[in-house]
Amino acid sequence: MDSLIAKNQVIEAGHRLVHSGLIARTWGNVSCRINNHQFAITPSGRDYMSLTPDDIVVVQIDTLLHEGHIKPSSEKGIHAAVYQLHPNINFVIHTHQENGSALSACDLDSFHPSDSYPELGGLVPYAKYALPGSKALCANVTAAMKQYSSLAFFLRHHGILCFGHDYNDTFQRADALERACGDQIQKLDPLIQIAPSTSDVSKKEDHLKAFWESSNQPGVILLNQDPDVLRYSNECFRLKPLLDDFAQIIGVSIRCISDSPAQMIQELQHQSAVLIKGLGAVCYGIHKEDAEAVRMILRKNCKAYYAAKASGKIHYIPVWESFLMRQFYLKKYSQMAKKNK
Repeated sequence: MDSLIAKNQVIEAGHRLVHSGLIARTWGNVSCRINNHQFAITPSGRDYMSLTPDDIVVVQIDTLLHEGHIKPSSEKGIHAAVYQLHPNINFVIHTHQENGSALSACDLDSFHPSDSYPELGGLVPYAKYALPGSKALCANVTAAMKQYSSLAFFLRHHGILCFGHDYNDTFQRADALERACGDQIQKLDPLIQIAPSTSDVSKKEDHLKAFWESSNQPGVILLNQDPDVLRYSNECFRLKPLLDDFAQIIGVSIRCISDSPAQMIQELQHQSAVLIKGLGAVCYGIHKEDAEAVRMILRKNCKAYYAAKASGKIHYIPVWESFLMRQFYLKKYSQMAKKNK
């Protein structure tokens, strides 16, 4: 395939994934095989909707060396492993889609979707957990692909990986997996909300925002009253990461406090979210987009908690690994902020 055609297919897939809700912000990655030696992949940390062919990176399958100065996705090794093990596969999509991510945290060895989803072939295995972007994660995914002939996999505590003969085939598989995971989550616990809340902004949020602004605090806060977050806030337990993007963007845990605006401000001075008993959670970001990202990840982690609880034992990400991910994210984010000044 011509490299420009491959790059444009990657961009088109990225746009479609964003519009479908399977990818948000810069999370996840997409690639297309060019030939037996190269593939085109999304760059690290770039907005999918602003990508041009010049932003898409060409990577060598055997060596992972890449062309140009733009850094490819940190999961490029996983994509290369797919192309090495499957000569007939030409497209790969990795996402942190909500239902798939929630089910990735469950105490399951494999997932058997119903016959309603023939794209999934009757089995979606789990690859063992490792830190995102690590050689260990790539090795775990490679081992799972060698063991199973599936075209879709869960990356435990992380997200999903789908691949296929072409762009449409792969997208349809990722979309089918999200719907199948939604069905399974509902079977595990019918109280879990598959769709995000569409309720209007409450008067309570306006009150909290006014208090925040009157205290001359920087940044933006948003109230999260999605049903799973409200449900968890009523339990009033400290929330810990079941998904690695929670550890990266929110931290090693968040507390649940009483309805005290002063205590809310104190908590948000050193973390990006706080649960408020019976009210939901307040999410913080430097910009509104950052606060919305925290709100989305918090909803996803709460969904993962109830799905994991219903499936058996809850396995949290180890504290020290959550800490490492958080520190790496903060360092990376600060570097990106400097570049964008």
